[in-house]
Amino acid sequence: MPMNWKKQLREEGFLEFKGFRIELTLDNTFMDLDYIPRIAVFWEGDGHWHVLRNPIPKGRTLEENWDNAVEVLERIIRGEEKPNFENPDVEKAFAEAIKALKS
Repeated sequence: MPMNWKKQLREEGFLEFKGFRIELTLDNTFMDLDYIPRIAVFWEGDGHWHVLRNPIPKGRTLEENWDNAVEVLERIIRGEEKPNFENPDVEKAFAEAIKALKS
């Protein structure tokens, strides 16, 4: 497990742990030129990518977007928010695996 997961996620754009890969990404809605931050998660359990549906505040800059995404993930790790993937199996497995990132 990375000594400093936040630093690794911000610098490399991804983390891998216990059957999961987390990536910072950008998404845009149809006909919207603004990009919004997203956290994409690959789960080896089903071999699919899932998008974290917890709201990530849109920042004014790319850096602020990444910081906001990392803050949402940090709240999930601390147990202040539950992960929302709109899939209970992924949510349960992710919530259990992410405990490894607790400082």
